[in-house]
Amino acid sequence: MTTIYCDESVWMPVGEGLRQRGWDIKTATEEGRLGEEDRSQLRFAVNGGYILLTFDDDFLTIVEKDGIDHTRIIYVNQAGSRIGEVVKKVDKLLQNADDIERIHYI
Repeated sequence: MTTIYCDESVWMPVGEGLRQRGWDIKTATEEGRLGEEDRSQLRFAVNGGYILLTFDDDFLTIVEKDGIDHTRIIYVNQAGSRIGEVVKKVDKLLQNADDIERIHYI
């Protein structure tokens, strides 16, 4: 099963909504990783083989500028979005998780 790691920028109800839809969700809060720097969060996702779900565009800079190897990343621009809308979009994308490239923008 695909595991999604929600960094601390992701609204908790989004993680819960995805969990209710049957996805294996790990959150920064549950993993005791709140406040850790982005590179550490990214390493955690890579080491676990997780898809990183984030609202933080700093991750895009890290992987593109620094060339850090990573697992798949789903970046959500949450501006003007509602929780249910984000959950539906991410769920739909995860239905075809094998098609997710290195970085996917929602």
